[in-house]
This record gives sequence, C-alpha cells and structure tokens, in this order.
Amino acid sequence: MTGLLFRSAGDVVSQLRRQRELTDNELAKEAGLRVGTLREIETGVPPTDDQIEKLGEALNVSPDAIRLVAGEFPEELHSELLENPNRALNVLQNAFDTEPTTSEEEVSLPDPVFTTGQGKLYNADCREILSELEDESFDLIFADPPFNLDKDYGEKNGDDLAEDEYLRWSTEWIDQAVDLLKPGGAFFLYNLPTWNTHFAHYISRRLNLRHWIAVDIKFGLPIPNRLYPSHYSLLYFVKGDSPKTFDPDRLPIDTCPHCGGEQNDYGGYKSKMNPKGVNLTDVWDDVPPVRHNKYLNRDANQLSLKLLHRVIGMASEEGDRVLDPFGGAGTTYAAAEIMGREWVGTELHDCSPIIERFENLDQDREYIAEIEEDLNLLFTEDALKNRMKYKDEFNFNFDDYDLSESMNGSVQQRLGSYEE
Repeated sequence: MTGLLFRSAGDVVSQLRRQRELTDNELAKEAGLRVGTLREIETGVPPTDDQIEKLGEALNVSPDAIRLVAGEFPEELHSELLENPNRALNVLQNAFDTEPTTSEEEVSLPDPVFTTGQGKLYNADCREILSELEDESFDLIFADPPFNLDKDYGEKNGDDLAEDEYLRWSTEWIDQAVDLLKPGGAFFLYNLPTWNTHFAHYISRRLNLRHWIAVDIKFGLPIPNRLYPSHYSLLYFVKGDSPKTFDPDRLPIDTCPHCGGEQNDYGGYKSKMNPKGVNLTDVWDDVPPVRHNKYLNRDANQLSLKLLHRVIGMASEEGDRVLDPFGGAGTTYAAAEIMGREWVGTELHDCSPIIERFENLDQDREYIAEIEEDLNLLFTEDALKNRMKYKDEFNFNFDDYDLSESMNGSVQQRLGSYEE
C-alpha cells in the first residue's frame, strides 16, 4: 500500500508549481490571484472553479486534469468506474507504460547495523525496511518522526519539507506501519498538535482512536500573538474494536514536595481510593524533559525513558514485538530491551548514539527501577516521610487511606519506622 498521492487540488497545484520551479509569488501573479489566496489553496482551502481555471491556465494544465489527479473524477464517469475499476487501472497503466506491482517479490532486507538477543536496528530509510517486514507481525508501534522544524539531524536531513510534501511522506510510512500491526495492536504517534490534527483524521480510516494524550512541556518559549504552547500530542490507536493489551500503571497521589500534603482535595473519598494509586489520565504532566548531559545520548532532542516505559508497559506484554521507525537516541529500543520485549528499529541518520547507549544499559536500568518504585501505590516513600514529619502541624491522618500497597510490611510497623 502507498500513501495518498495528493490530499487536495491545492496539493496538486503546489507540486506542479515546484516542478516548474515557480515561487508562490510568481504563480499568483501569473494566475491573477493574491499570494495569500494561493497559499491558502496550497494548504488545503478548497479553490473555487474560477481559481482552478486561472491556476490551470497559468500552469498550462487543464483544470479538469488538476481535479482528476486530486481524485475528483468527472460525474459522468462515476458509474463506469464503479462497474469496472480494473479497466480504469489498466487504462492508466497502459497510458504511462507501467507494470502492476505484485506481492510475490522476494523479501530483501539489508543486514542490520546492530543486533541484540531481542532486537535489530537498520540504518536506512524506514520506508525501505517497513515494506519488507511481515504484515501483522508487531504488537506495538511507537513513532516519533521529525516534526519538520528544520532541525539538524546530520546528513540526509530533510526536516524542512513543504507542508504537502511532509504530509505525503508521513502517509507513506504510516500506511506501511499500519499494515505491520497485529489485530488488537497499539499504534502511538508522537508529534506536534498541528501535525497530529491531520494524522488523527488520516489514521482513523483504518484504526480506532482511543486517546489523544497531552504530554506536558516543562519548558518552552512564548510565541507572539499566540497562546503559550505547552504540550506535545501523543495519539493512541488500536487495530480493531479493543486492544489486545491495556494495562496502565497507577500513579501516586500528587503531593507537596515539602510537606507531603495532597495537591488535590479528595474529600470524603479518601478511604475509597484504590490502594494501588490514581488512574492514569490523558494528560501526562509528570514526564520530564531530557536535558541533563548525564542522560543525553545525542545532540538533538530525545524522548524521556519514562514516557516509553509507560507506553510499552501499558500496551504490550513481555515477549511482544515492538517497532519504532525513527530510532533517534534509541530510547524505545532501550526500554523494550530492559522490559523484555523484542524490537525492530530503523534510523536514517547516525546510529552510533544508539549503539553506544547499548554498550552500557545500566544507567537506563537504574532509572527504570526508580520509576517502577513509585508506581501502583498511593504515596511515594518520600511523601510518607514528609507527611509523618508534618503530621501534627498539618493534622495529617494516616487512617484516611488504605496504605497497604504504599508500605512493605504492616502499616503500623512502617509508620513506626518514621518516628523520630
């Protein structure tokens, strides 16, 4: 399967303009349109018939041809196309002297640049690898593609595409990835909200959207005349009506770092709260950015191990297969390796940061152990210590909650160990 060739008539116009090496100003002038109007058309605003006529004349292309390439077939052909779609395909193939593709071609994967007992990493364009992998062979796919912000990822950069080119490139690898997902499998796509609005609609044709997860940004720069951007978007889809695996960890109560008091008021429901902690929501404000040199594995941005630990733990089981087509710093692969999953990855650019990371995973193992210590309980160890320290000053009552999961041994023994 291939991605959508064009999304709209404006997308076709944009491609034709670049083929002719025209700027948007030059084409707008030739067509007698405002350059702002042309830009709106190229980004998806439907053009009027008059605008299509003017653009077709300026590009020396029939307006009906622009509509046809954009998927708008003449009404008089609709019934014929439905009755004999194979004939239409044959006509196009004969006109352009192309051969139909077959699925009988021999699979030809390149040698991986790095392997472990659980995983394989390919130094290649993900589209070249995804097309050769077995359909419906992965339980979880996580993708953190370039955001098209002109970031420097080294040679073969390509992070500064025109909007229509970026969306077309995205639909190509997305379609390939969806083919590889098992029934009941999970597909996560991490990107900016402005891009994920497009992808949520596109992917929903084949998968079911379970959640739009907002991942809080701990630091950012204000943008003039706009609201302060404060989250990334993480789309969570499943293939089919329900997920094969859905086992999210519970989180401890959010407490004051100084006294251990609750940040939220649970009123009379404290005794009814699950002793394993609070339900995970679709707003994740506890994922720290990776900025300290101790945890950075490359110069470009990289994802927090905490994010991948949560995703992999929630949507897969030990022994499941995980795919990440954009390796980056290898965070997905490290988390999958440590958590007992098989994994396959691709990275177009330098793979040495990933390989070097795997030479010593002790630091990542220690961090995951720290993360897991503070999951599936109502209060962390530090919070309990602080509550004990300030229990008289703030009238903290330990009988309000079921602390059976927050403490090892009996509640009385553990509370006694905090007495000064």
